[in-house]
Amino acid sequence: MSFKEEILKYSRQDRIAPLSDWFDNALSELIDFDVYPYSDKLDEIGKILVKNLVAYREKYNVNDVVIGMSGGVDSALTAALFKRAGYTVWGFTLPIHQKPEETERGMAACRAFDIIHKQIDLTESYEFMLKQTRLFDPEIDNEEAKLRRGNLRVRLRMMTLYNMASAVRGFVASTDNYSELAAGFWTLHGDVGDVSPIQSLNKSWEVPKLAEIAGVPQETVFATPTDGLGISNGDEDQFGFSYLEFDIVLHRIGQTTITSSNRQEILESLAVPDEDLEKVNRILDRIQSSAFKRANPFNLLHPAQPTRFQQLETIDTAVWNPVK
Repeated sequence: MSFKEEILKYSRQDRIAPLSDWFDNALSELIDFDVYPYSDKLDEIGKILVKNLVAYREKYNVNDVVIGMSGGVDSALTAALFKRAGYTVWGFTLPIHQKPEETERGMAACRAFDIIHKQIDLTESYEFMLKQTRLFDPEIDNEEAKLRRGNLRVRLRMMTLYNMASAVRGFVASTDNYSELAAGFWTLHGDVGDVSPIQSLNKSWEVPKLAEIAGVPQETVFATPTDGLGISNGDEDQFGFSYLEFDIVLHRIGQTTITSSNRQEILESLAVPDEDLEKVNRILDRIQSSAFKRANPFNLLHPAQPTRFQQLETIDTAVWNPVK
């Protein structure tokens, strides 16, 4: 199996649809640029991430981490990295009208890495929250409010995780990856935690392959990504493009010197043919529409003393890195 065929396998693109010529050629260029690292290099990347997690634990003197185990590959890999870094890992399955197989995969990952597992069924709490929400938002049950109902689930789960993190004097891990970060496929003040070990890793290759290297069960490595919110049959079903196609566009733009904010000039610099324009534009729309989330919170500078945030950063550095 060639390296490109491996990427097609681990991204599940070989089960979705063949890549168009433009996407296929772009993937070849990214492989040549080492944007998609080979397995041995990816193994080293994993070891560096673990080393950095160890450094974080020692610097801030915190040993316990709480993780929401969704049954997906992202949370399983996150748990594996923290476990290797010597943390006490608390894995919580938090079903809300959840598919049983998703919850079971979350439990299987906890067993695979011998981490503490707790299950809190939040279905009843969610239904009560919906009942209360209807008092001031009677449209919450409408079809077009499906995303808002999903966000209620996410924020209820995160509220639970932060409460449990406080109970064990630890922190909450974020399980989002680079592709989700760029696509805005996460909920503000919902599924974003305190430490993000995999937020620099793409979904189409680095996350699933590193997960396999780390010992994540195969059924989780190759499971169809879902948001676990019942909004659609899977992430890619919502997107209208695959994670591999998204990552190819994302990384190709990253490898291109962008001298203009004009969409047409960006498309021309990528040499996107007419038959792929609709899909690439859809991907660019997704990135553009979620930029505000990546800038959150957007802090306005003090009008008279605009360097206050810089001063605070200097103070933080001095406090955590005292001269001995």
